Amino acid sequence: MAFRFAKTKFGDVHGEELTGKYEGIAIFRSVPYAAPPVGELRFRDPVDPEPWSGSLDTTQFASKPMQPTQTGLSMEPWASDFYYMGTPQMSEDCLYVSITTGAKEGEKKPVFMWFHGGGLASGYYSEIEFAAEELAKKGIVVVSVGQRLNVFGYMCLPQLMEEQGGTAGNYGLKDEVKALDWVRENIAYFGGDPDNITVGGQSGGTAKSTGLATSPYALGKVKRCINQSNLAWMRDYETMESACESGRAYLENLGLDPDMTVEELRKIPAMKFYNFVKDPGFGMGVKGGLPGSMVCDGKYVKYVQAEKNMAEFAAEVDYLSGGNVGEGTVRGFGLGPVEPFKNADEFYACMQEKLGDLYDDAAFRKMWPVTDENATYMSRVLASRAFGNGWGIMGGIITNRYFGAYRAKTAPKARNWSYNFGRYLPCRPEEKGTFRDTDNLLAWHSSELWYTFHSMHEGMPACRPWEDVDFRLAEQMSSYWANFIATGDPNSGYAPCAYDLPTWPESRENWGYMTFTTEPVPSEGLDEIDKLALEVIKREGKYPEI
Repeated sequence: MAFRFAKTKFGDVHGEELTGKYEGIAIFRSVPYAAPPVGELRFRDPVDPEPWSGSLDTTQFASKPMQPTQTGLSMEPWASDFYYMGTPQMSEDCLYVSITTGAKEGEKKPVFMWFHGGGLASGYYSEIEFAAEELAKKGIVVVSVGQRLNVFGYMCLPQLMEEQGGTAGNYGLKDEVKALDWVRENIAYFGGDPDNITVGGQSGGTAKSTGLATSPYALGKVKRCINQSNLAWMRDYETMESACESGRAYLENLGLDPDMTVEELRKIPAMKFYNFVKDPGFGMGVKGGLPGSMVCDGKYVKYVQAEKNMAEFAAEVDYLSGGNVGEGTVRGFGLGPVEPFKNADEFYACMQEKLGDLYDDAAFRKMWPVTDENATYMSRVLASRAFGNGWGIMGGIITNRYFGAYRAKTAPKARNWSYNFGRYLPCRPEEKGTFRDTDNLLAWHSSELWYTFHSMHEGMPACRPWEDVDFRLAEQMSSYWANFIATGDPNSGYAPCAYDLPTWPESRENWGYMTFTTEPVPSEGLDEIDKLALEVIKREGKYPEI
């Protein structure tokens, strides 16, 4: 029997006790971890919520953070897979966590703090693909975190710096730190172990999870990190000076006075911050674009170089990271329709231009043979392995394996695991030949969330005719994830699984990784494409030498 009543430092709460398949699981959907960041608290560090009396009803999800659109990501396949039931209302009052737990009173289960994707600009903590009942059944206490985004989470301005002692921005990251501290102080009331916390996210959520795991304010508080579709490693944070220029340009784009006082900024109606004179698009890091970048403030983000923050503050943090076949391309960006190759010769010409003096036509054609008919498809598979430009994959699985081999030498106390997700989600017969065709989407960006959370059900989403292999793979992947969250080793056997789990090789000098297609397939060693990719890495000098 689950407990639906719990205490927190600030007052009692009650959630929903599930029945049927998930009997023994309770969900607390909207527990406040900070005061609403509104009025005088807009553009300020988060503060404790006011204590309350009685038992607070947390059975309903809170509002999603402020963002440019109410409808969620309106592009396919996300529109039909994730947002077909509509989305929550928006509000600046968004600093809540949902907690899904199957722990009994007095137990101390491993804790997984989850950060949603959408860059640092959109999305929300209660999306249906994050349903955590299966992970809770496997012995994990899952905490999904809402935090401020875009303008309210990351805008920098000189007047804010002057008010706040020389720094501004990173309000969303500060929310994460506040949530982490709240979890450490309160999660025992929900059956969680405050000394066994894993943080994780997908896409933009990886910037959040790694930003938190590598912050001085989280030192010693986070044991593990999961990065799905974006290894937030070799990147630079924006400087405070640059971010302030971007913030001023954004206000000008809105037709607002960039020199207005902080008091005036706090009185502007929230939606007015999205009344663009010209559409900035996703805009992060673009002058005049929608704010959505963490900045090097010397405090929460100490160094401009993400790798330097990781080395100093997360050297003992275990990592599990990877990406999806279908979200990267060898040309273009990978979000939306892919520019097809007309024939094999066009593909090889593209790779020759990309590889330059490392390209040997006969050798490359032998190691990566394509035909006129499959050139586009094979280019996307190649992008997931190496040389990708794509949506979050940052060069392909070789990047994650390189990260593991590098950390095996420089951070030997940490363990590292890499994966490449290649299960192509089934589509309905009427979708063949459309953009939603399985042969077009492959393993699209964020599609693995249905599997790592094991959140799929018959008829949910309605657009997916799930097959037996999907449910089996989801059972296996969620068990690997739960094992890692609990112990730092996806093979540990902590979580129950209805199927065998092939041994996942660690990413070290052996270059090990796991491929997930219709089943988990472990691999070790380097093939010719891997070796060529390493030559590219060496030539470009972007990664530290091993």
